[in-house]
Order: sequence, then structure tokens, then C-alpha cells
Amino acid sequence: MQAYPLKTTPCYKTMPWGGTGLNTIYGKDSPYALTGESWEAASHQNGSTPVQNGPYAGLTPGDLAEKFGESFLGRLTKGKSFPVLFKLIDAQENLSLQVHPNDAYAKRDGDNGKTEMWIILQAEPGAGLFLGFETPVSKEEYARLIAKNKLDSALHFIEAKAGDAFFLPAGLVHAIGKGLVIAEIQQSSDATYRVYDWGRVGPGGKGRPLHIEKALDVSDTSAKGSKADTITVDQSHVKITFLPSCPLFGARHMEIRDCFHGQTRGDSFHILFCAEGEAFVSAGGEDVLLSKGDTIIVPACAEDYTVKTTSAADCAEVLCFFVPDFKKDYEKPLTNAGIPLDVIHRLYKDKQA
Repeated sequence: MQAYPLKTTPCYKTMPWGGTGLNTIYGKDSPYALTGESWEAASHQNGSTPVQNGPYAGLTPGDLAEKFGESFLGRLTKGKSFPVLFKLIDAQENLSLQVHPNDAYAKRDGDNGKTEMWIILQAEPGAGLFLGFETPVSKEEYARLIAKNKLDSALHFIEAKAGDAFFLPAGLVHAIGKGLVIAEIQQSSDATYRVYDWGRVGPGGKGRPLHIEKALDVSDTSAKGSKADTITVDQSHVKITFLPSCPLFGARHMEIRDCFHGQTRGDSFHILFCAEGEAFVSAGGEDVLLSKGDTIIVPACAEDYTVKTTSAADCAEVLCFFVPDFKKDYEKPLTNAGIPLDVIHRLYKDKQA
């Protein structure tokens, strides 16, 4: 496989709670009046993000996984399927109260389970998230709250600000509140069970489908979410914030002031998203411009790559997602930076509740 930086083509999703922010903030080209999501790195039956540059133009991450296997995906991904989905979310209104299943349950619907993590990119004052229950409730009380359209009154609400991260295991009842722009990394899944949609109706006067029975099956009514721990290390040319990790995905937020040297080590592909500024991503002898709003996938076989700011940008903010080896990707660099192991281990999350 040629190990050059693969710039992806977004897959846009219109949603009743969406807006125009992804076009105006990140230069997207969604044709929809209300765009809720821009899938940036995906290969799923409900949407894919083809490569737009070089000899692999037109191929999706799934095509590359099938064609090149470990060379593209890395040693840590089993099989030949692209294992994650990275998207941007523009919530101009509240999303539905919903829950995602684990792998075993989602298999009934022909999908994967969905564990996910959110990184807040922009937040209006007072905006926040519904994350689990304020106090545990029984399944019977849960069903009663749903039937009376009062579920939101029992949920835990957390204000969110730019830079915050939240890890959501499968089974956690949740909703994104209005006024937030979010980067989401998740399993490759579109399995969502809505339980309340704030009384919204569509053009035909009908609401979106709810999935009450399935939600009752998979919801953890004792779970309560919280803001995730992060660890920041400030080096000479880059400030790196290590975000939570689970067996499915790891993540870093980088403020690159000059040049960042990345390593895939053949372990995993790296997904790079530019939230601010611009930079050149260099791998396999090719340089590709990563502008604000762009997403690039670096194949695992690249081994090494660099992200260097352009003359037009003093700093580039870049999110990096990958399949992690916790010891190599978290313990080693953070212990070298003097961080105690017990603090580092707070970043490790179980895959699912």
C-alpha cells in the first residue's frame, strides 16, 4: 500500500436539530438546510467517506481495509473492517434522548454496538449534555417517565465548554443539548434507540420513530455520566492533551506551534482533523494540506508522519484518533513526562458498561 495522507470526502446528514454551522465554521459544502452531522472518516452501510486525493481516490476506508488489511488498519485491528466512525455534530436544537446498545444486542439489528466519546469544539453559554440519571431508577420507573414524556426531568445535566471531553459507554441514556458543536469518535455503528424527541414533528406532521422496547432492554438506569479526565503535556513545539482511551479508540488534542512528529508504528491508522489553523501532513514522501475542517487518514504502514504548520498559521489545532495500545500510546509518553501511573490509568475506560 502507498502510505500517503488520505484526505476524506465528508458524508452529510440532514437532521431536524441541525443547522448551518458546519458549513460556516469548517467550510463544509453540505447541500442541506439543516445539517446535523458530517461523517468525516467512516465506512458504514449508512454512509462512507471516500478518499479524494491520489491513486486511491474514490475508495472508502472500508475498501482500503478490504484491499490492504493490516497495511492500512494496523496490527491492533482484527479483521478487515474499518472499526471506527468519526463525525462532526452541529446541535442547534436538542438531540433526542437516546441510548445505544452493546455489541451483542446490536448484532440482532445487523450493526455493531456503539460506545463513543465527545470532544466539545464550540459551546454557547449554558449549553450542555444530558448524561444518565441524576439518581438510579428502576426499569419500571424508567418506563413510566418515558410514557409521561418526563424522562428529561430525571436525567443528569452537565454544562459543557470548549475542550471538554465526555466518554459514553453503551447503555448510557443521553442527549446533546442545543448550542454545541462536537467532534465524536465512536464504534462503526449507527445503532440508536430514541426514547423521547421533545415533541418534534416533521413536514408531514409526524414525529420520528421511537424505539422504546429496545431502549428498555439496553439502558443502564443506574449510570450517570461525567466530564472525563484528561492530561496535558506542553512540549517545545506542541501541547498535547491525552483524552480518554478504551480498547476501541484513543484520542489526542494537539496544539501544534511548529511541527509534530507522529508514529503509527504499524499498530493503527491515525485520523487527523484540523479544528483551527492549517498544516501540511507528510507521509510516504507526500505532503497534503490539512486546512481547517479537513480530515486525513494516515495509513498504519506509514510508520512515521509529520504535521507542520504553514506560514499562514502560527498554530494548528488537530485532533488525532487511533486504535490504541495503552502502554505504548499513553503509559510510556506520560510516564516520561513525569505523570504518575495511577493518574494515567484514570484515562482508561472499559469498552462498554
